[in-house]
Amino acid sequence: MALPLIGVGALALGAAALGGYAWRNTGYADRDAAKVRAAGFSTEQVTVADGVGISFSRGPQNGPPLLLLHAQSADAHSYDRVLPALAREFTVYVPDLPGHGASDRTPGRYDIGFLTELVVDFCNTVIGRPVLISGHSSGGLIAAAVGAAIPAQVRGLLLEDPPFFSTEAERMPQQFNYVDLATPAHRFLQQDAETDFVSWYIEHNAWIGYLGKGAPKIIEQAQRYRRRHPDRRLNLWFLPPSVNQTFAAMHLFDPRFADAFHELTWQAGFDQAATLGSLSMPATLVHANWRVTGDGILEGAMTDDDASRACGLMGDCRLARVDTGHGFHFEAPERFVHLLRRVADRAATSVATT
Repeated sequence: MALPLIGVGALALGAAALGGYAWRNTGYADRDAAKVRAAGFSTEQVTVADGVGISFSRGPQNGPPLLLLHAQSADAHSYDRVLPALAREFTVYVPDLPGHGASDRTPGRYDIGFLTELVVDFCNTVIGRPVLISGHSSGGLIAAAVGAAIPAQVRGLLLEDPPFFSTEAERMPQQFNYVDLATPAHRFLQQDAETDFVSWYIEHNAWIGYLGKGAPKIIEQAQRYRRRHPDRRLNLWFLPPSVNQTFAAMHLFDPRFADAFHELTWQAGFDQAATLGSLSMPATLVHANWRVTGDGILEGAMTDDDASRACGLMGDCRLARVDTGHGFHFEAPERFVHLLRRVADRAATSVATT
């Protein structure tokens, strides 16, 4: 009887391990959100410039204001993992940018000039005092533009792996975002057979091919999930949180925002070097892992040269090289919080000495 019992025991252990793996992969977002609610965050609505409705999360009044600007196709919940710790030291504001989450869609106005105008108005009408800003990816581009627009109101910047210079017109077609999100969004908008962008994206993104023979099964399961749960975030039990997080808010995303990158209208008129050169407040530029594929595609936000150039143009910048993927604050939340504290300390010292 020993061998059958060992076999049953191993099977039970295997099932438990598999169940734990699935629990970790599918329940992380709800667990993170519960901690955010327990930390005292509330969701509010405000109307800013041009009548645009913005949904945002506000934390308790526990310190100087901190504004977090999420990446393209994400939403305010992308910061849930770091909000409880930040709320102990800052009064945190996290808006859904237009075209994302519960905020209004503004087709035809997805460009950095308009988005900067809206964030500036949010700072003036909702926050109303000098603020520390952190922006992730394209949110980092917006954060820099806001710092250039209202320098006296921005105490410091943490720019989290923003795609400086790689999103300029001549380089954009070789940027991973262009092939992974902008091009699928553009092609989605050119057809009418598929109406669900998440289902389309899962089949046409740039990374699905890396899964080899397993890709068709993943596509099938993802699309079946979307048909059954069109109002829920896509969450696949066999994929780790870092992967599920990349499309966690895509069901609330306007693909016309990504198409603006494809058409080069999002960044039209945005002089990245001049914007960076105008920033004198304390700043930290986070640079995550990157590589250039054999096809010449930059998988990442910036090369080392891009990051060095961007930081060098700013008046008071420190470069933080991190060994993570693009989602640094999700993958390494404790270090993200640490870097924000350091920027806040430098900002406080800068104010004290002026």
